[in-house]
Amino acid sequence: MLDAFDTAILDIVQADAGLSHEAIGNKVNLSASSVRRRIANMKQSGIIQRDVSIVNIEQFGVLLIVSVILNEETPEIYNDLDTIFEAETLVKQSYHVSGESDFVLIVHASYMQSYEECARSVLMSNPSINRFNTTVVYSRRKFDTSITTA
Repeated sequence: MLDAFDTAILDIVQADAGLSHEAIGNKVNLSASSVRRRIANMKQSGIIQRDVSIVNIEQFGVLLIVSVILNEETPEIYNDLDTIFEAETLVKQSYHVSGESDFVLIVHASYMQSYEECARSVLMSNPSINRFNTTVVYSRRKFDTSITTA
């Protein structure tokens, strides 16, 4: 269970994981070694999955949101598609969703042609997929990877 110090540390590292343990400690009134231990424990327990740098995706191609609608829904089809989407490098995020669509994919392609090739080989060729809708992102107005911890 997380205490108030852990949630405060999580809020800070979600905004800037590059801060030193000392700087984080100064913000939450803990020693650097205590912060280091707490972060290590949160990593070991899986609360913190990894530290990354977030790159401006718009500087490197096109961002697409793809809604996938299946012909039928079975655990086997979901498992197969999970494996396929996990292996596809253009698919950056994959979600099982409720509503009209069954999956929502966040796709990044250097060029539309590379997305078209991916759509043909991964989506159009799969007999389990009834159809898919692609939305091209013209500009991103809000992007926040943090979660509410309290």
